[in-house]
Amino acid sequence: MTTIIDVAKKANVSKSTVSRVVSNKGYVSETSRQKVLAAMEELAYVPNSIARNLQSGETKTIGFIVPHFIDPLSVFLEAFLSIARQHGYYVTIFFTDSDQQKEIDAFNQLKYKQIDALFILTKANEWNVITTYAKYGPIATWQRIDSPVIYSAYVDHYQGYFDSLLYLYEKGYDQIGHVLGNQKNLNTKARLKAIKDFETQCTLHTPEEFYFYDSPHANGRTIAHQWHALPNKPNAMAIYSDAVAAQFISELENLGYQIPDDVAVIGFDNSEISKLIHLTTVDYSLRYQAENAFIYLYNQLNQQQVPFHPLPITLIERKTVPKRKR
Repeated sequence: MTTIIDVAKKANVSKSTVSRVVSNKGYVSETSRQKVLAAMEELAYVPNSIARNLQSGETKTIGFIVPHFIDPLSVFLEAFLSIARQHGYYVTIFFTDSDQQKEIDAFNQLKYKQIDALFILTKANEWNVITTYAKYGPIATWQRIDSPVIYSAYVDHYQGYFDSLLYLYEKGYDQIGHVLGNQKNLNTKARLKAIKDFETQCTLHTPEEFYFYDSPHANGRTIAHQWHALPNKPNAMAIYSDAVAAQFISELENLGYQIPDDVAVIGFDNSEISKLIHLTTVDYSLRYQAENAFIYLYNQLNQQQVPFHPLPITLIERKTVPKRKR
């Protein structure tokens, strides 16, 4: 097997010169660089990246944990991969199926220096378990968490949700139903607070039956049937995810309803599916959230101060929320 010493002899340069060319660190004259590259080509020399990683303590690889495919993943992952590539990093994706042990296996790759850092889209383990791994390398997440050791690339779901409800009200909708996520989730709690504050400002009251919760047992399609069964139906629905909103709309159309004639719908994320079905939605700067997560990890790994993107919240008007006369 060809070694760095063989390349140095072939190019008639020192071993350290070859090392500087391979690592792209340190000064090498252009003449010497070309001699080394020509020798590497002739001898079919391939640098031992594993050995170099052990020597430097870096793998230039970031782990990306995701339980399964969710609608915003394609946009988020594409943005994360793109900025990682620009900065010379690879990304290894771990699909865990929400299995806690599979997630621990990914954390152990950080512990044993097989990856440099970890990003968690949504977790399977409790945060008190995850934070114990932060001493082995930087960790970032898309989920909302207030932690001194884990960076959270979240936006203010309170303000985005409050503004969306006010938008619906100003469009003439005063019987608004809500499809929310996991009740333990901090973003869900922020949305519930936004509902309460919105009701106070507009002197409205939301009946208990107007609250729906997305879960493995009640997705957008089953929620459409629950809406259909109500004697007094909401005239607008705020649905926390574009994907769930799309399921809701599709099933209502199967039941013979017309959107937005029978019910207005607003989603959240401005994902690709929202564009396909012309869904009014709230853009939470998903691409910038992804880039900020990488920037945090990059800054921690390289002692840099690359600035974060601001995260504007923008309402995207499409066809599912027309103006309505009260």
